[in-house]
Amino acid sequence: LYNPLNKPIFRTDLKTAELIKYASNCMLATKISYWNEIFLICEELGVDSQKVVDIVGLDPRIGRYGTVHGKAFGGKCLPKDLKAFISFAEKYRNVRLLKAVDEINEEMKKRYGVRE
Repeated sequence: LYNPLNKPIFRTDLKTAELIKYASNCMLATKISYWNEIFLICEELGVDSQKVVDIVGLDPRIGRYGTVHGKAFGGKCLPKDLKAFISFAEKYRNVRLLKAVDEINEEMKKRYGVRE
């Protein structure tokens, strides 16, 4: 069943598997909110945000994911998982970065709508 994926399969406990899913989705949400923050700054400065992301996205350490900017992230997983993980992780520490990711996404949602 999984052979065509040509990816490694990891065995782990349930708690670690859950954290992996949340960490992955929160990272993707962070990248999108980062580029939306750059979009908002470019808008204020009168700079072509697409040119900025096109050039910065060429760096293989950064990549292109999330560079489609200008709208909030939506869908079923990213917003839900981000909020759920913030709520969970706040019991252990102040998750300032993830809260900022959520705040940027909420601002983008109000100002520009949601990309599904």
